[in-house]
This record gives sequence, structure tokens and C-alpha cells, in this order.
Amino acid sequence: MTLIPQININIPKVPFSLEKIIKGMPNHAYVFSEEGKLLTWNENIKNLVGYSEDELNNKFVSQFIYKPDKERVVEKFMGLLAEGDDKERLIEYRLQVKSGKVIPVVAMRSLLVVDGNKYMVGILIDISKIKNNKEKLHAQIAEINHVKNQLHDYYHRIEQLNQVEIEFKEKLFINAKDFSNKLINSLPGIFYVYEKIGEKYFLKRWNDKFVSTLGYSADELKDMQPYQFFSKKVYIDVEKMIMQIFTKGSAQIKAPMTFKNGKEIPYLWESYKFENKGNLYFIGVGLDISIQHGLEQKQKRHSQEKRKAKEILDAKKRELIATALQVSKTSKIIKYSEDRINELLKKHSETEISGDLIEIRKDLKLQSSEQDNWEIFKIMFTDIHKDFFNNLKAKHPALSKSELKFCAYLRIHLPSSQISSVLNVTNEAIKKSRYRIRKKLDLTPKDSLEDYISKF
Repeated sequence: MTLIPQININIPKVPFSLEKIIKGMPNHAYVFSEEGKLLTWNENIKNLVGYSEDELNNKFVSQFIYKPDKERVVEKFMGLLAEGDDKERLIEYRLQVKSGKVIPVVAMRSLLVVDGNKYMVGILIDISKIKNNKEKLHAQIAEINHVKNQLHDYYHRIEQLNQVEIEFKEKLFINAKDFSNKLINSLPGIFYVYEKIGEKYFLKRWNDKFVSTLGYSADELKDMQPYQFFSKKVYIDVEKMIMQIFTKGSAQIKAPMTFKNGKEIPYLWESYKFENKGNLYFIGVGLDISIQHGLEQKQKRHSQEKRKAKEILDAKKRELIATALQVSKTSKIIKYSEDRINELLKKHSETEISGDLIEIRKDLKLQSSEQDNWEIFKIMFTDIHKDFFNNLKAKHPALSKSELKFCAYLRIHLPSSQISSVLNVTNEAIKKSRYRIRKKLDLTPKDSLEDYISKF
């Protein structure tokens, strides 16, 4: 057994319910086989590693581990498989993504066995920005551990529901003496049977969980109709589902159920048409999906926060570029004014106004020397690209202060003509600066300076 890519491995398909949970998680979540082959992942993993869906389909997890860490990570993974338990395993290592960037992460993995097949369920935490904040890191690990434990419990309940679904349709008959009380009372959710009489539906059979969960007595439940368990707004969709049961044979819906005490809990309902002795019924199971619903709401909030953060970041980027362009524009105006004054001095060198013109020219030169609002720009720049200077300087220590400044303007995609205005230098000086920087970065003629700088 190995984590190194192999050929012709018979890898089991991830159960649909597990795949659905992984796709909906707000963290970097994934599932891989005991051979190390990626089976499913969510959008966050794809965005983190930079590979397309097709590229990920052919990947093994070992291909993402930074080479110096690979042996240690594989050894710990093999130990988890050998022990064959489902205890949480935590390991810190470095991830190497498609762009070549190395990202420190904490991987949380646990073993799940379904129908004799082993699946590794994992969550990644990018700790590049919180590595030194142990309190924040521990809090995030604890939160994800709690969610994963809930997911494991929820998933096992879903699997139970799938396993007994066939027994629902084949073994359950409306005649009370044919019911297996033991069977229906062992179901993971609330079981129900409704009889269709005219255009109404009457509750005829239920399991113990129906009574204990909803808070009604057995006498109260008898002949209750579906609308009595839902709010008016929700029942509009529930009624459509019931109609679908009798037209298509089955239906599924997510709808919050109202308990006797008024509390609403989200449920997943799965129902089937059933006929017995000329009478029509529908039977099914309702499963509490509070955990999944909570995850979906969290994902929704996460998406909204992410979208808002992006809007703020985009606004800051626009403001940053506007600041640089304003410096460029002011520099051009000052230069133009100086040239005009020089022309006037040539014509009126012996006149009374020449002294005033010379004073104005001095003021303009002073203004020009102070025009480099670098510190203001730097504060705005580092607010957006926090580690740019540290990372660039760490990898290329030969870069001078002025060259780092030049690279910052390249990072916001400012053209050379505008950089020359901002720095108050000639276009020839800009070309020389680019040449020196490329040489210090060890770039080939085919390499793009702008593309390389944008990686930092």
C-alpha cells in the first residue's frame, strides 16, 4: 500500500451522501482512497491548489505534499490505515500548489469505512497567516473537529436510511398485523404512513420517534393531516411534493417541520406511493438535517463575507491605482509648468518678472522633490499586499530599496510611462531599472517580469 500514483487500481466510488456533504462544507474538504487517490473535493480545495476539475481527477494526495515533508506525512497516513480506527489525526506540513507556491497547512484526517471500503476524510487549514497565533489556530481546529464529528454522525444516519429504503417498499404493508414494529422503530428518522381519502390524507401509522420527537401523544396523532405539521407558507411546497408522489411514485423535499411546542426543525422528507387492497397511501421517512442546514447557512454567510471582502479589496485596489495615477498626473503638471517658466525666462530674463518666475520655479522644484508620496502609497499598498516586500526581499535580497519600490508599481500593473512620471525619471531610466531587476531576479528573455512579480 502506498500513496505514490499507481495504475489500474480498483478505487471505489464515493457514496453520494458523503460527496454532497464534502461539496457543501465551508472549509477545504476532500476525500481520498486508502491508495491515496483523490475521490472528491469541494470548490475551496480546487481554488487553493489551482488545478482544474479534470486535472484533480488524476491526482494522488502525495503529489501535493512539498517534497521535504512527503516521507513524514506518508508514514503517519500509513499508521492511521494500519490501526484501522476512526480517531482524528492531525499533521502539519507544507503543500505545493500548481503555481509552485508552498503553503503551510494543518491536515485533519479520519478514517471512514462504508460497505467494507475505506475512505479518508480530511480538512485542510491554511495556516500561512495564523501560524504564529496558536490561540486562533487551536480555536479553528477545535471548531472544525466539532463540525467533522457532527458530519460523521449525520453521515452514518444517512447510510442507515439508504440501507432500509428497499425494506420500506418491499416489506411494509398498511395492514397493522403485517407491520414489523421492530423494523420501523429502528429507523433513523420519523416514519409515517398516510392514507389518501378523497382529496385529504390521514396519518395511519408512525414509529416511536414520531411521538417522542414531535411531542404529540398517540391519540393526538391518529388521523392528523400533513398540513398540521407545517406552517402555511411551508405547506405550499409540501402539498406539491404529495401530488408528485401520486403522479411519479416518489418525491423528496427539504422542509422545516413544526413541533407541538411551536419549534421548527429542518427535515429531509422522502416518500413513496403505496397501494394495498385498492387503497392509496404514501409512506416515508423524515430525517433531521439541522447539521447540514447549519452548514449550508454557514457556507452562505461565508460566501457573503467573501464577496463583501472582495468588494472592499477591489475598492482598495482602485484607490491605490488612483493614488499612483494622481501622483503621476501632478508630476506631469509640475514638469510642464517648469518648462513653460524656463521658456518665459528666456524671453524676459532682464525684466522685473524674471525674479518672480525664478522663485516660482524654485517652489515647483521643491514641490516636485516632495511629490513622491511613497509612504502614503506604501501604507495603502501593504494593506492589500501584506507580505509583498518581505517575501520579495527574502527571495531576492540583492534588490535595492528603489527597485522594491519599482516592483510595487509593477505589482499594481502600472505601465512604464506612468511609473516614469511617478518616480520623476526618464523612460530610458525605466528601461535600465527593468533590466537590472530582471537580472537580479534571474529571469530569462521569455519570462514576463510583471507575471513573476504578481506571484508575490
